[in-house]
Amino acid sequence: MGKKRNNNNRHFIQGLGLGFFAFLLSFILNVSFEELAQGISVYLSIPLFLLVIVFGILTDGIGVASTKADEKAILSMASRKVAGARESLWFVRNAPRVSSVFNDVIGDVCATLSGALAVAMIYKVRSLFPTVDLVWLTSLGVGIVSALGIGGKALFKPFALKHAEEMVLVLGKASYLMRRVFRRK
Repeated sequence: MGKKRNNNNRHFIQGLGLGFFAFLLSFILNVSFEELAQGISVYLSIPLFLLVIVFGILTDGIGVASTKADEKAILSMASRKVAGARESLWFVRNAPRVSSVFNDVIGDVCATLSGALAVAMIYKVRSLFPTVDLVWLTSLGVGIVSALGIGGKALFKPFALKHAEEMVLVLGKASYLMRRVFRRK
């Protein structure tokens, strides 16, 4: 009974921590992107908007891949001294946390940011559509964000499931390189 209560408390604290982290990340990135979106043209805002959507799709795929990747395949790579395989093991063994961070935190932050960028772009181009009510324009923008984000994730998910080990290995190699660059053991 005591172990179950400690587990529940730990999950509750982790959930609160992730929620707080998501708030901070969303707040800081939204302020930055709002300032950036106001200072650049619509023609530069569109690639930025698409980049945020693609990043959200990729992070969702990484979260899915970490939960699907086969630990035995990664262990085999690690035994053959494949660069980044040892680091990849951490991502596989901590799949629930990795999935929460990549799918829930980063993915949802990207969705929120892409919505904010879409609305900012709509405010910039609204003079091109003077007869259309602003509610319709912003609703159209939010609908486009949802279609691109959700559709992109749905299209990318089968790839992430099929190539889970390779995706996790790429993540492990990135972690390996970061450790080498910053000389951490």
